[in-house]
Amino acid sequence: MWAWTGADAVDARLFFSQDAAVVEDPATGSACANLGTLWAHQGRRDTTVTVSQGAAIHRPSRLVIGIGEAGEVTVAGYVVRVGSGTLAEL
Repeated sequence: MWAWTGADAVDARLFFSQDAAVVEDPATGSACANLGTLWAHQGRRDTTVTVSQGAAIHRPSRLVIGIGEAGEVTVAGYVVRVGSGTLAEL
């Protein structure tokens, strides 16, 4: 879940299950990529949005979603890439 906290800022939280517990991810680059893609699809261009996450579990992080003129999405910050892809219209 996420919420705008300013014109170019978002606070986000992501929960997942691990064994019998529900835990929180302190920084979710893959979710940022999906969120940026949604905004690009909605027409947002040439902008950056700062995503703050993890403060509630004392592991604050800051990621930056970039959306270029052509709708390309980047995620910056200290992240570990777990995948990549390209979206094409049919």
